[in-house]
Amino acid sequence: MTMSPQPKTRAKKASTSRKVTPVRWNNALKSRDEVNEAKRLALVRTAGTAFKARGFHNTSLEDLAAALNITKPTLYYYIDNKQDLLYRCHQYALDLGDQAHEYARGGRHGLDRLLRMLSRYIELMTDDFAAYSLLSDLNDLSKEHKTAIQKRRRAFDTVFRNFINEGIQDGSIRPCDPMLTVAWFMGAVNAIPRWFDTKGRMTGADVAAAYADLLTRAIRA
Repeated sequence: MTMSPQPKTRAKKASTSRKVTPVRWNNALKSRDEVNEAKRLALVRTAGTAFKARGFHNTSLEDLAAALNITKPTLYYYIDNKQDLLYRCHQYALDLGDQAHEYARGGRHGLDRLLRMLSRYIELMTDDFAAYSLLSDLNDLSKEHKTAIQKRRRAFDTVFRNFINEGIQDGSIRPCDPMLTVAWFMGAVNAIPRWFDTKGRMTGADVAAAYADLLTRAIRA
């Protein structure tokens, strides 16, 4: 006896008519805020690259819109103006410093934490647009934004100084002036964007290792 296919057909129709609601499987589906933040980050990274290549004053919002294949009015959904965009570049560069600080927490002693933070920061800086903010003039920022960036920079320096003080206390770093020591090696770090080339003979990791070695030889107990 041949079975009727009708029940199977009805089941198929029932399944196709049922609406399926998307589920956030472990946050695999991004919210609108997350999508907007990702787009804003893409804009900031594009701006940093352009500012470094052509300079802040020689880069227009039209240039950035064209690079992202969007209209200029769309930019104003994510930023207030070009000055605001530069401020966001500085903020993101300092966010990289926060990432390096978090990485340093796993160090065994003061010197180890200092080197971990320095190396990680150099690697992030040479692998990202953020190097531009180290070259730019803070006077291009508004007074309010300039004050905010200077405050975060001082906090960044303080973390390095604290690691040096910890190293002196635990015996991993020889006695030295933390302020002068940080000013010395950060002056060298801040100069990296002036000569580093991603297509050059050294990678960011190579530079980080070389700087860490020089610093170790200078201050290790």
